[in-house]
Amino acid sequence: MTASSLSVVVPAYNEAGRLPATLARVRAHLRELGREHEIVVVDDGSTDATAEVARAAGDDVRVLRHEPNRGKGYAVRRGCWRRRARGG
Repeated sequence: MTASSLSVVVPAYNEAGRLPATLARVRAHLRELGREHEIVVVDDGSTDATAEVARAAGDDVRVLRHEPNRGKGYAVRRGCWRRRARGG
């Protein structure tokens, strides 16, 4: 990832059923932009297969998982912290 690349943080809690379609739409939009990108799914303590579904979504998807559920704000901040830690 370069400084001009784009990271999209997707907070997720028990979203295994909806996540594939959501990631497909996000990915399609990012590809239309033609920019280097990554999608960061932050599993916020889900009790379903959210993390596994996200991991299977493709090479441009990174998955962070934490327990217990801490809320959407924490999940978004954690995804952003990851980006900053990588130098973005």
